[in-house]
Amino acid sequence: MKALTFESYGKSPEITIAHVPRPTIKPDELLVEVHAAGLNPIDNMITTGTFKPVLKYELPAIMGSDLAGVVLEVGSAVTRFKAGDAIFA
Repeated sequence: MKALTFESYGKSPEITIAHVPRPTIKPDELLVEVHAAGLNPIDNMITTGTFKPVLKYELPAIMGSDLAGVVLEVGSAVTRFKAGDAIFA
């Protein structure tokens, strides 16, 4: 899998496209094949460290939370979605 990542906080953090292992989902999670993604002002605040006192990211961290795609896999406790569903978040 590919992911947009950052390895340190700062005003101009180095952001790279990295190959990351496919995640193992938890019972209440979805695995989504992302077709479109966006970064917004909160992503900038995260990389600069503004939210560091409240949101503790293990570095390197994967960026982005706005996306559209297709569900590949659902956790055992998920009832609202199924593989193949088109979603946005």
